[in-house]
Amino acid sequence: MIDIHSHIIFDVDDGAQTLEDTRALLEESYRQGVRTVIATSHRRKALFDTSEEKFAENFQKVKALESEIGPNFSILYGAEIYFNSDALRKLEEQVLPTLGGTGYALIEFSMDTPYRDIHKALSAVLQLGITPVVAHIERYHALDMDAVKVQELIKMGCYMQINSSSVLPPKLFGDKYKFMKKRARFFLDQDLVHFVASDMHNLDKRPPYMDQAYKIIRKTYGLERAHRLFITNQELLLEDEII
Repeated sequence: MIDIHSHIIFDVDDGAQTLEDTRALLEESYRQGVRTVIATSHRRKALFDTSEEKFAENFQKVKALESEIGPNFSILYGAEIYFNSDALRKLEEQVLPTLGGTGYALIEFSMDTPYRDIHKALSAVLQLGITPVVAHIERYHALDMDAVKVQELIKMGCYMQINSSSVLPPKLFGDKYKFMKKRARFFLDQDLVHFVASDMHNLDKRPPYMDQAYKIIRKTYGLERAHRLFITNQELLLEDEII
């Protein structure tokens, strides 16, 4: 499997806090069958005042773990980019990294961003010649159970990602993410998802869940669909091909 959304660079955002945290996340991902991980630390200035130099410096220390995690394992550089005018400028100036150096970029919004703002923002990214991958679409209230809006974004040239945790069945009681899981299932049923990724932050509250999500999708939608959502589409992305 290939994981295109993770917070494995230590001491830069709300993901891994130490290099040992990073190692633990990567070891668990490898155990679950992941062989490539893109490090997509938050680029959201209001919350995480981390310099690009520190992102890059700490990434090199993470990259050095590759051979220690297991055979045929690779770690690539990227970012989860919270959209605003400054982020758009930095994308244009190539200050912010795309996914693995490709023409794809992982774009995030707030849960309450209106649809017209999402549409306008993604149009602006596309005009730069960059293909948006919309992070965890199940979070956005503007897309709630709305296949038409998601299809419109896809027709524009965008791709949709959901989190592996959102594929898991809701807990019987006290599941505060139940609404996201309901939306994720709706988008999967409508075949509006291109990528399942972990968005892993730690082993406690936000672990990878990639193996569980893969098994659920394989059982529900078939082997070919599972392969596409966890491997094939990601391979095309890394080759900079159209999906």
